[in-house]
Amino acid sequence: MRSRCTCMTVIMLCIYCVAFSAYAVETQILKVKISDIEARPMEGAKLFIYNSPNVRRPADFISSLSDRAGLVQISLPPGKYWTVARYKSDGKYGPLMPGDKHSGEPLEVDITAGGAEADFIVADIRELGQKKKTAAADLLKLSGRVLDVNGMPVAQTFVFANVYNEFFELPGYISAWTGDDGKYELYLPQGATYYIGTSRQFPLEKSVFIAKPITVESGKIGVATIIDLTVQ
Repeated sequence: MRSRCTCMTVIMLCIYCVAFSAYAVETQILKVKISDIEARPMEGAKLFIYNSPNVRRPADFISSLSDRAGLVQISLPPGKYWTVARYKSDGKYGPLMPGDKHSGEPLEVDITAGGAEADFIVADIRELGQKKKTAAADLLKLSGRVLDVNGMPVAQTFVFANVYNEFFELPGYISAWTGDDGKYELYLPQGATYYIGTSRQFPLEKSVFIAKPITVESGKIGVATIIDLTVQ
């Protein structure tokens, strides 16, 4: 009886080793360089890798931290993936806060024989908002305060604008984080209609849109539009 059990154990171990070896042979290396918005290597960032475009869920694979040169690599089975790079200043998981950085919309990567390489740029929302600005003379200033349901100013939230009422993670225009006074500023190109909202989480998880979209009309260069937004 004992010899039979020993024989079955050996067989199961052999099957496991064969399966593991087959998996190991099939995996390929994704090599990535992560930089900040000034093209400087970003140390301490991670790759979050998903097997579908739905990235609002736990990642299927997470890399180790990028090194001082901003380099990181991870072994993956061949296939198509959607990948984002994130940097958390506290080294933990969860919504991004001031000082944390994100690469924005997920990058679609095909892992084939020989592996793949990709570059990511991470930035915080203040930098992303500045990056999306054009010449100030062509923009209309949208400003106001972010308030709670009791009418009190809300700090560490941001305001965003988008030409569509649905978007993935990164809207077209983003303000900086609000201070203790809850005030924000957002500069938008003229001649378009925008959906305006505010959120405490980035990437966006829960947001509050105003009841009606606003239209930034042509011919109103430099005219400030004031909208107060309420966070639920």
